Amino acid sequence: MKEKRHLAFWVAGAFLALLICVFAAPVPAQNQTPAAPVEKVAGLDQQALEATLNKVLNHQLAPIREMVTELTIHQTSLTDILGGIGYIIGIFGIWAYFLSKKRQVS
Repeated sequence: MKEKRHLAFWVAGAFLALLICVFAAPVPAQNQTPAAPVEKVAGLDQQALEATLNKVLNHQLAPIREMVTELTIHQTSLTDILGGIGYIIGIFGIWAYFLSKKRQVS
């Protein structure tokens, strides 16, 4: 009887997590049409406008590019190692749990 309650709590928790994942997903925007290309904007031609925008964007995105580069270079830390060991112990714990249930039934 006690095992059934634990199973019910596990199933309810999994269902709740699934609902959160489904309803927290971003909703795609609808009815958005891309703007038509403009040849001249306020006396500037399209090439000069693109060059100016590229220059400004490169200047503003430089710190973000540096942060992304730092994040992609990953060095294994003690936390990563301990986490991996924890996963292995957890998998063996689940395996031992099911073996003990199997032996109790037999």
